[in-house]
Amino acid sequence: MVAERGEVILRFAKPTAWGLDFLTSFMSIDNYQHDTVTAYVNEAGLNRFLTLGIPYRLLQPPSLGKDFQTKRRQAVGDWRNRYPAYAEYIDLMEGFAADYPNICRIIQFGTSINGHKLLALKITDNPGIRENEPVVLLTSTIHGDEPLGFVLMLRLIDYLLENYGTRNQVNNLVNQVETWINPLANPDGAYFFSDTSLAGATRFNAQQEDLNRNFPDPQDPLWEGRLREPETMAMMNFMEDIHVVLAANFHGGAEVVNYPWDTWIRLHADDMWYRKISRAYADTAQSYGPAGYMTFLDNGITNGHAWYPVYGGRQDYTNFFRRAREVTIELSDVKIPPENNLEDYWNYNRQSLLQYISQSLTGITGIVSDSITGQALVAEVRIKNHDFDSSFVLSSSATGIYYRLLEERKYLINLRARGYREKNLSVQVSQGALTRLDASLQPVVTSSLFPNPFINRLYLYIDEPGNDLTAEFFDLSGRKHLQIKQPVVSAGILEIKTDGIIGGIYVVKITYGNEVRRQVVVCRKF
Repeated sequence: MVAERGEVILRFAKPTAWGLDFLTSFMSIDNYQHDTVTAYVNEAGLNRFLTLGIPYRLLQPPSLGKDFQTKRRQAVGDWRNRYPAYAEYIDLMEGFAADYPNICRIIQFGTSINGHKLLALKITDNPGIRENEPVVLLTSTIHGDEPLGFVLMLRLIDYLLENYGTRNQVNNLVNQVETWINPLANPDGAYFFSDTSLAGATRFNAQQEDLNRNFPDPQDPLWEGRLREPETMAMMNFMEDIHVVLAANFHGGAEVVNYPWDTWIRLHADDMWYRKISRAYADTAQSYGPAGYMTFLDNGITNGHAWYPVYGGRQDYTNFFRRAREVTIELSDVKIPPENNLEDYWNYNRQSLLQYISQSLTGITGIVSDSITGQALVAEVRIKNHDFDSSFVLSSSATGIYYRLLEERKYLINLRARGYREKNLSVQVSQGALTRLDASLQPVVTSSLFPNPFINRLYLYIDEPGNDLTAEFFDLSGRKHLQIKQPVVSAGILEIKTDGIIGGIYVVKITYGNEVRRQVVVCRKF
C-alpha cells in the first residue's frame, strides 16, 4: 500500500525505550491516547520503524471506507451537505466572489505540485483596499484525508456573505475584521486518486510529505536552509503578505482545541489567553453539540506538547516566526464523517467559528512612528515583564500599524526600535474593543542613517555644517543605483530623499568632508 499511496497508517503501544520526541522525528503522529500511538509514515519512515521491532497494526485509510459518501448523491445545488469534487470547489469559490463583489474577493496564492489551485477568499466591507483592521486567517485540510473543515469553511464563507446586512453579529465581523478563508490547503492529498472525489485521499501531499511538519520550527537552528514543499512556501508567503494577526488551522481525528506550543514543553507567554480563547471555542461547541462532543483531554482543550510533540507544525511557525496567534482545532473523532452528518457538525461549530473570529477584536492597536519625521517605524511592541519566546509583536514597516490581542485588564506596554529611545505606555483593554495606542519614538542622536528599514527618506544627524554630503547607494552586487549630493548649511537632522530606489538591501557610502563611512540599509516599498 505504501507504494500506491505513499503512506501507511500504523497503530502501536509506545515502548518505554523510545519517547514521542524520537518517534515523531521520522513519523507523523496523528493521535496519542492511553500510551497508544497512531501515526502515518511514508516509505522512508516505515523502513526506519520496522528496524525497531515494535509490534504494530496496519489501519485502513479512512478515505478508502465506503460509508462517508451517501449512496444517493444529493442534488448538485445542495453542496452544503457533501464533499465537493475539485471543479465544484473552484466553481463555488469563484461564485462567491462573483456574487458578493462588495464584500469579498478571491486570490490564488499558489499552486500545488500537481497543479491544483491554492485559493483564499477575503471577506471584509472594503475588500479592494487594505484597511486598518485585524487580519484573521482560517484554513483547513492541510492533511488531505481530514476534509470536515473543508466543508465547514465553505459553509462559513456562505454564511458570512449571505447574512451580511441582516445579522448584527455578521455585520460586526465583516465591518471590523479582514477575514481570509482557505478551505483546502492540501488539494493534492484530498484529490489523490481523482479530482472527482475524496475517495482515496491521503494525509500527505503529492511528494509524501506531511505539510504540517514542513514549516520552520523554533527549535531548528538550520530552519532557513531547509527545503520546503511548494504548498508550504506559498502559505508562508501568503501569511507574510496579508500580515496575519489571528489564525486557526482545522483538522480531524479528535475533538479538541490545541494551543501552543507544540515543539517544546515550556508554556507560551500568553498561555492564559490561549486557554481562554480555546475554552471559549470548546465550551460553545459543547453547548450546541451532543453530549460528549469536544470534550477530549482537558474537556476539549490541550496544550500541544502536553498531548504529543510536533516539529515543523504551522501553529508554532505562525506564533514564533510570524508573531501572530494561532490554534489547531480538531473537529471530529471521525476523520471523514458521513455526508449525512455534515449539517450536524456545522450546527455544532458555527457559533464557535464566529466567536473565534471576534477574538481578534480585544486588545490594542495603533501606529508607531518617528517623532520628528512622522515616518512609520518597525518597532517591538512588548508587554512589560511578560513577553519571551518571540511573543511580542512588530509594527508594520510600511504603515507602522500593530495589533496585540490581549485579555481585558490594564497593561504596561514597552515600545522599542533600533536607533530610538524606548517608551513605556499604560493602557486599559476592554472586552470586545481594540484600544487605540499610538506612539511616536524619539531618535537617538547618532551619526547613523535612520530609520532602518526605510521607505522613501533617510535621515542623518550632522553636528558640524559647512560641507557637501554625498550619499551613494549600491546593491549587494556592487552596482550603483543612486547618488545624491547636497550642501549642509546648518547643524541638525538632514533629510536625504531616496526617490527612485526600489525595495531591497543597499550599502550606502556617505562622504562628508574628509569622513567616509558605509552603512547597510533596507528599503521597504510595497
